[in-house]
Amino acid sequence: MKISVVIPAYNRAHLIGETLRSLLVQTRPADEIIVVDDGSTDDTAAVAAASSETVKVIRQANGGPASARNTGFRAARGEFIHFFDSDDLAAPNKQALQLAAIESTGADIAYGPWIKGHLADGGFTPSNLVFQQKGLPDGDNLVKPLLTNWSVVPHAALFRRTIVERAGGFPEDLFGTEDQQMFLACLLAGARVVHTPGTIEFYREGDVGKITESKSGESRRVREWARFLLKAREACLQKNIDPVDWFGFRLRIWEVCDDLARNGDANGELRAQLRPLLMGRSPVGFYRYQRQLERWRGGLQFRLTGGRAGSAFKPGKMTVEQLEQLQRLGYKIYS
Repeated sequence: MKISVVIPAYNRAHLIGETLRSLLVQTRPADEIIVVDDGSTDDTAAVAAASSETVKVIRQANGGPASARNTGFRAARGEFIHFFDSDDLAAPNKQALQLAAIESTGADIAYGPWIKGHLADGGFTPSNLVFQQKGLPDGDNLVKPLLTNWSVVPHAALFRRTIVERAGGFPEDLFGTEDQQMFLACLLAGARVVHTPGTIEFYREGDVGKITESKSGESRRVREWARFLLKAREACLQKNIDPVDWFGFRLRIWEVCDDLARNGDANGELRAQLRPLLMGRSPVGFYRYQRQLERWRGGLQFRLTGGRAGSAFKPGKMTVEQLEQLQRLGYKIYS
């Protein structure tokens, strides 16, 4: 069984080497690592190519992360695909544990814990708790959590090639939410999912190159999230599922409309598509109350635990095993 890693990269010459090292020291190394240089103007391709013979570099004109991932996926030869980001770190046991879990359970996707933080000076400083420290209960329909109070980062997962093919890959008309739409498409295609505790992905924050962390990123993030909700509902309706029936989905619609009114939807076009979905449902004041309640809960949780995360994310502190994985990568933990 072969594993292929697919990494989209844009102007990551200063980070791609560090990311690749975390993949090259896996206890179960990938059979190939494909870096798709998405129109970089720096030395990203050269740094990646020089890192190992295992690493293959594909260059293309800038088309965005979904396009780059699809390009890498088409070139990949593995039966299992690890979509990874160009600036994060994978624990050394990540691929071994997730491949074993898929093979032993017959699942199509394995997903594991991940944590946001800052990587610098040979250390990692967490900015929150570990997300998805525990998995959702077996047998749960993950479509509802995904669209109401949960999300997943595909780079903390491992996919069977066949389920990605059935899902149609990443939608290239979305930016920043294409990974959620792809995961949703996998679920709607019947994907079986297993959680893999014991491993962890280190998600780098503080990188100004991330669209979500740039000054203009918030406006774009809100618009793209609105487009995702519309596209997600359309996909669900094709399976005779209407997520508008779920309060959590309607709350997300209300929150996006509220954010759009203040940032990112000057002509009101997106709000005009979303607002009718709330008609005849819960009173507007109830959504506002629920959002404020979540902010209060998050503030209390931060004071008690040092992190914020909804209960659906099964948050927790790093385990001894996860700390050991970080140390095996050569990093210390900073508080």
